[in-house]
Amino acid sequence: MVGFISWLFALAMPMLIYGSNTLFFFLYTWPFFLALMPVAVVVGIALHSLMDGKLRYSIVFTLVTVGIMFGALFMWLLG
Repeated sequence: MVGFISWLFALAMPMLIYGSNTLFFFLYTWPFFLALMPVAVVVGIALHSLMDGKLRYSIVFTLVTVGIMFGALFMWLLG
């Protein structure tokens, strides 16, 4: 659940930065960002297991990790 919510937050960040023009960018690149969704969920599960079930730490690290993955993909696609 945390991974999916992190993915949604990461999806919203380019919209906040670049505005409505991001929708046209997502129109052609949506499969790349959709492929990150199961990865984000697995990252959330793995980090929760590695942190011995400490929910606050796993939420923070999942948000940061998914944000970095999303940002790296976004920057790679922008060229």
